[in-house]
Amino acid sequence: MDIRTLAERELSELPLFDMTEWLARKGEYDPSFRLVASEFGVITTLLDHGYYEEASERIVPLLGMKVPAAFHRLGLALEVKANGRKAAKRRFRSFSSAVIQHADLAEWRQAFKFDKKWLGLPLVVGLAAGALVFWPDTEPPVVPVVTPNESDQTVVETVTEEEALAERLEELEAEVARLEEENEKLQESDEQKPKEATEEAQDTSTDVVPLTEVEALVQDKKYERADQLLDGKAKAGQEQAVGFYRLLVDNKLEKAEIADYAAYIESYPESGYKADVLWMKGIAEKKANDPAYRETLTTVSEMEGTYWAPIAKSVLEEE
Repeated sequence: MDIRTLAERELSELPLFDMTEWLARKGEYDPSFRLVASEFGVITTLLDHGYYEEASERIVPLLGMKVPAAFHRLGLALEVKANGRKAAKRRFRSFSSAVIQHADLAEWRQAFKFDKKWLGLPLVVGLAAGALVFWPDTEPPVVPVVTPNESDQTVVETVTEEEALAERLEELEAEVARLEEENEKLQESDEQKPKEATEEAQDTSTDVVPLTEVEALVQDKKYERADQLLDGKAKAGQEQAVGFYRLLVDNKLEKAEIADYAAYIESYPESGYKADVLWMKGIAEKKANDPAYRETLTTVSEMEGTYWAPIAKSVLEEE
């Protein structure tokens, strides 16, 4: 199997919810796992938004702990997406022999055309200083989902990447609903418009961006289709929302420029999407090695009550 196909499959099929819950349960009696459980939540959020390089960097300490093989598979998939096959192969070879020979990594061994002679070479590329020896799995690599019949087990509340995205989309949908309500009020007070203007608006109605459809496409990660629909004009009262989704889709398709984010903030300084846009701007600046990213992410970290504030703070504290 092609290495990139394998990475894409791993990212789509690995049970991130069960992995998160496994860490949370381990953290109930092991403080070190309590810390990485929180960090893993940041990793899944970065992954959900396509920041593979940052997620790949932050998972490194976790790979040096006694974790199921699923975490190593995730680490390899992230490194493929972030830095390519050669970098992922270096990460693979840095694992202990127990990890490399683990049954769950069979496809990765095949993808890298792994030769056992490598086990005789010293592993000079350590993932973390003082990392613990890998703990081979004696149990399935994921934690079973708690069912209503398992009332004797403790259910650990965790936030998965899907839940985090759904929560943020709910916030955005509420903002869109508010803007649509304001738009309806504007339309009701606009009854005295000349007939010619009304007819012209009707003639161009097909060019109006269908915001609800765009939101659904973004939620399904169908960015190319959303990009096509965003070519139209924003409906009155929806300019901020349409402008945000244009930026978000351009970001996903790697077409957005740092200046685009700055222009949006300048145009809509009180936008409900300001934290989202500043987060994307900060990450874009960081990738471009622009020192301004620290100021941008600091601003985001100080926006209390927003979704990105704690994540931006976590990124800054890592440096």
